[in-house]
Amino acid sequence: MTNPSKAIRFEKTGNARTYLILDATTGDLLAYFSVSFKELILEGLGLSKTKVRSLDGISKDAERIRSFLIGQLGKNMSIDGNPIGLTDILSEAFAVFAAAKQLIGGRIIILECENISELIAYYERHGFSLIETLASDSSLRTLYIHITE
Repeated sequence: MTNPSKAIRFEKTGNARTYLILDATTGDLLAYFSVSFKELILEGLGLSKTKVRSLDGISKDAERIRSFLIGQLGKNMSIDGNPIGLTDILSEAFAVFAAAKQLIGGRIIILECENISELIAYYERHGFSLIETLASDSSLRTLYIHITE
């Protein structure tokens, strides 16, 4: 499992909520994910106006978009034969975001991952799209998916 210390710190300070996925029979921790908000800054990324409108939903000139964030997620690799996969973890996270959308609105979910092509492709296979930027100097890349009902 990835180091959950950041998720715990954000939970304690009220900056995120962390959800645990437990085995219904044994109570073992199978996985976790943390959710929060993040302002996605589009200014200077060189995105097309069509892409900006798709992300914002209203304006092709938006410079910032409020989004939901999957801050961390992890699978407990110390459990032999842990049956949970990324699809299961994302399904649980998407249910949380769908409930939040009903209460306060929202259009997109973002996550940030290391700039590793295999990792980006893995998230893309699960429905996420990479936000292509002119300058991708950062070690992190941002991916997004639209919230469904």
